[in-house]
Amino acid sequence: MALLEALISLLIFSIAVLGLIGIQANMVTNTTEAQFRSTATYIAQQKIGRVWANPSGIVRADLVEAETSQEVDQSLLPSGYSTVSSPELGMLRVTVTWGVSQEEHDDQVAGDSPRFNNVTIDARVIEWDE
Repeated sequence: MALLEALISLLIFSIAVLGLIGIQANMVTNTTEAQFRSTATYIAQQKIGRVWANPSGIVRADLVEAETSQEVDQSLLPSGYSTVSSPELGMLRVTVTWGVSQEEHDDQVAGDSPRFNNVTIDARVIEWDE
């Protein structure tokens, strides 16, 4: 009888340990995802800051065109891409994705596919040209 109790307690303990390992793996995944999202937000804010720092509409248009679709440094985001666009006058949209192919990134920017691993920031820009 004692041996049976020991086996049952060992089974319960093993299930608890497996549950803790699963929780730990989930926490690592969520932490990594949060880090990528934070990095993508930082990259998007840097691109918006570059446009805001150049008050000339011509320079801004050149910046937006130069950064239409770029790869992000792989040490920052794995399979990362960024797109800067101007959906309407006085607006700027920066989309940063990671862990997707170039085609998937383009589809997400165009709105043709569901968004995942994606940070999109819209910002208003003021034209200072005379």
